[in-house]
Amino acid sequence: MSLEVKKIQSLSAQAIEDLKAIEKIGGLEHLAQLSDELKKAMTDEEQLRAVSPMLPPYFAELRKNLGFLLGTAKSLQTHSVNRTKDIQGLLDQLSHIK
Repeated sequence: MSLEVKKIQSLSAQAIEDLKAIEKIGGLEHLAQLSDELKKAMTDEEQLRAVSPMLPPYFAELRKNLGFLLGTAKSLQTHSVNRTKDIQGLLDQLSHIK
């Protein structure tokens, strides 16, 4: 098996670009705001039940899923930053190989 340094370097550079795009995930503030508003609305469960008995559990489930989504996005951003550093380290190591 031969080490294809140029190919690895090229793919690493492309991977870093992909990771940088993931790092820039934004525009999720509306999801966070929606989750906050649902939480506020859930403080008066009786009023929600008066509108529809299905609203309290629906709001709760939606908040849970939005929280998971927002947490996943934040985790993905963190992983992207860390993997960019890892790949940059690989590129540094490969730069010494001719």
